[in-house]
Amino acid sequence: RDGAMVFRFWLCLFLQLPTSLLGGAALVPRERFPLRVEGRFIVDRLGERVKWACVNWYGPESISFTFGGLEKRPVEDVVKRISDLGFNCVRVAYSLEAHVRNPTLEEQFVKANRFLIGKTFLDGFDAGIEALSNAGLMVIIDQHVSRAGYCCHWSQDEGLWYVPGYPEETWIQSLVNMTKRYKGNPFVVGMDLRNEVHDLHSNPKWGSGLMMTWGDGNPKTDWAAAATRAGNRVLAENQDMLIVVMALCFGMELRPMRSQPISLDLPNRVVYQTHNYIEYQFWNLITRDLGISFSTLRIATLISGVFFAAILSFLSRSWRRTGRAYPPRQLLLVSLGAWLTVFSCLFLGVAFAAYKAACTYCEWGAQQDFLPWVYFWSLTAVVGLVLVVVSWRPSGTASVAELLQVDKYVMQSDESCDEETDLFQKSDDRGGGSSGSGRDITKPWDRGLVIRLQCFIVSVILLVMCGVGLFAAIVVDTYWFYERWLDKQWGFALEEGQPFTAPVWMGEFGYLNHGPFWLMFMRYLSSRDVDFAYWAINGIKYSEGFNGADGVYRPLPGGARWVVELYGILGPDWQTVKKAWMVRDLQALMDSPSRWLPTDIGCVTDFLGHFCDVPFRGPDV
Repeated sequence: RDGAMVFRFWLCLFLQLPTSLLGGAALVPRERFPLRVEGRFIVDRLGERVKWACVNWYGPESISFTFGGLEKRPVEDVVKRISDLGFNCVRVAYSLEAHVRNPTLEEQFVKANRFLIGKTFLDGFDAGIEALSNAGLMVIIDQHVSRAGYCCHWSQDEGLWYVPGYPEETWIQSLVNMTKRYKGNPFVVGMDLRNEVHDLHSNPKWGSGLMMTWGDGNPKTDWAAAATRAGNRVLAENQDMLIVVMALCFGMELRPMRSQPISLDLPNRVVYQTHNYIEYQFWNLITRDLGISFSTLRIATLISGVFFAAILSFLSRSWRRTGRAYPPRQLLLVSLGAWLTVFSCLFLGVAFAAYKAACTYCEWGAQQDFLPWVYFWSLTAVVGLVLVVVSWRPSGTASVAELLQVDKYVMQSDESCDEETDLFQKSDDRGGGSSGSGRDITKPWDRGLVIRLQCFIVSVILLVMCGVGLFAAIVVDTYWFYERWLDKQWGFALEEGQPFTAPVWMGEFGYLNHGPFWLMFMRYLSSRDVDFAYWAINGIKYSEGFNGADGVYRPLPGGARWVVELYGILGPDWQTVKKAWMVRDLQALMDSPSRWLPTDIGCVTDFLGHFCDVPFRGPDV
């Protein structure tokens, strides 16, 4: 087998044949269409698995109104490069504005394709889809945005399927017309109803904003209902089309589907789509915003834990040397309740801040993952406050304040000692004494010991916090945690035999470095044999803005211009591969089952939030 592979490699090299002959995704013959859904897989007319191993080729959704690369290469050359790299399908994006206006293409965007000069958006779109179909590549049409231009930031209203000037009916009618336009082309296999639906926060056009829902019947926010309406209209025009439905919250949240899967008029047509970028992992924001790595967090929590353990040991030994009585239960309970309230309020503030931050990206997910912690710490704060109030002055006894008005108090009898809490019981087994534990209960407890008790309680709480922090900093840096996170978000839908079982297509993902984030995600896609579409084939793009390394959108100074596509597979010449490791890993995912295996980490860094030894550079070409 190895000898045959070597022979095929040199044969391809000598004959200048596409290297995809050495591997890559299987093309689907025309006679095997249409496609259907069977359980978690997409299958052809004969019931055999068809794996979507796709790449995104964007541009028609932008202000150029046509496919990227047509300014550099003939459209057939770009398509041939896609095919040579082993992909069997392409996700192509467009805007409602382009479809409704059908503007004339500018020469600078199609100068390598002279036949398109003076032609319209639809002419360019037809040319791209025709070239892809002639090459035997499947096409999924992505209704990306309403207004032509940059996408997608949480502050944009493009996360809704309707915006001012483009109501829902215009959106649905565009999907229907696109379906009708390519009905006779069997290689156009899917209609991606809308890209990266997400919440709309405070916006001058919308006031306080709108939060996306799933299945609640609200016509303004229920994305499942809107997708059902649109999907049925598309299927009424072409029953052979697969309907691709985006997950909530930029494509990262599919959990609502577990209890309310979408049901269309025709069965076996729904494919769910998710997206994944490094900023979608919320725990990454901790290291990014704090400016420290997980290894630093591990070291810091470990050192802090040792420090607080040493303080506890010192306080315990110094208290034993005094030979003083145990703290009264009343004082101990008040102290515990007070510190429980203080730290609960602190954690409540952190939990609420995390909840509000998560709401920026996904309120539905924030309500599931962060809001319960807000309730939990609110409850513990109330419990601590109640403990203080109840213990402050039990019936028939002096209050804690009255006890502390004197310099000391003395235990009155062995019976009163029996009512005290043995805080240091494990350390009091040596020696003798009137209490039987080596402790002289006739010696007084003064304010100094009260202060030491507070220090002891605080140190215990901080030591526990360090332990929890150390555990978290270790666990979130592992594939074990990452696998369970993705299973919870959308991977559950791939479990066979469930009411919610369906294909999940990873329609966008991209990264700059061959580091832990990339490798863990490759491992997950391989282990679950997930259909995918990498973002993107484009080498450069005509853009008016970009997202920086910090995830913040920034308009380009001086207006739109040609910039580098940071995640692009090809370079600015639209021929040269920028990162060999990326193509190698993607090609390994194209088989079913995938043949990708974990490899050595290509750069030294921690899990997320870092660009390894490749510094983030600006977008200019």
